Amino acid sequence: MKEPSIEELTDEAMQLLPMGLEELYMILGAQLLISAKPTRVAGIMTYLSAARKAKEAKELYATSPVTPTAADWGAGLESIYIELIRDGVQYIEDVKQELRRGVCNEDIFALSEKIDSSGMQIVVMVIGAVLKMPPQFENISAVLAAILYKIGLREFCR
Repeated sequence: MKEPSIEELTDEAMQLLPMGLEELYMILGAQLLISAKPTRVAGIMTYLSAARKAKEAKELYATSPVTPTAADWGAGLESIYIELIRDGVQYIEDVKQELRRGVCNEDIFALSEKIDSSGMQIVVMVIGAVLKMPPQFENISAVLAAILYKIGLREFCR
């Protein structure tokens, strides 16, 4: 896996800024699946696989009553969405004190007040350094930076 450059991470974080906070937490939760227990990931994939198999069964047997409805799909995807958001929020809670030690100072506040790539780049680097992200997980720093910008660094530090 190629390590992302700081410029790539900064660009990614900047592209995420227009998204809502809930969506950012969901993206973080999805990224965290990489390090989740295999059974956690298997639960999500099993649901999606079962829904796909039911669709294939309907195509083979047009009268099959086991086809999930749009409501079934919606409920399942909503459940996955909520779980991913919960994972993202929990991760922020787990690392909140470490993040605060790194980003809660006037210099970082000043950088974050003007949303530009140079300030974002520093915040991404600080987050990666504070959390001691291994290279394969550095992409998480970009999402965390976007979340902190969205929340507001001063607000996060209160």
